[in-house]
Amino acid sequence: MKRKIIVFKAETSLHELLMELIINFSYGFVANSITVFMQKELDLPVLINFLIYYTFVSIIINRDKYETAFGKFVYMPVGCTLGAFTGYKLALLISKFIWKT
Repeated sequence: MKRKIIVFKAETSLHELLMELIINFSYGFVANSITVFMQKELDLPVLINFLIYYTFVSIIINRDKYETAFGKFVYMPVGCTLGAFTGYKLALLISKFIWKT
């Protein structure tokens, strides 16, 4: 998994590609979960999500990745979009569970 591969003129490894996808997915997931918890007025989940969200923002902003157009305009948005949509759906389920108890 550490072997270098070329993806849209960017040199990387499969391991690095998968790790960055997980980071982007998690970022999108946490970012979109915040709005659901806010709408349901669940303060503790909102606070926890903000802490995690801004930790991810710091990681993403401060990394030296995405020097190519593929990384900036395809790879990052796709991972974040999938994470955000999953966060939206899962946060609704979690808030329904919290609301009932």
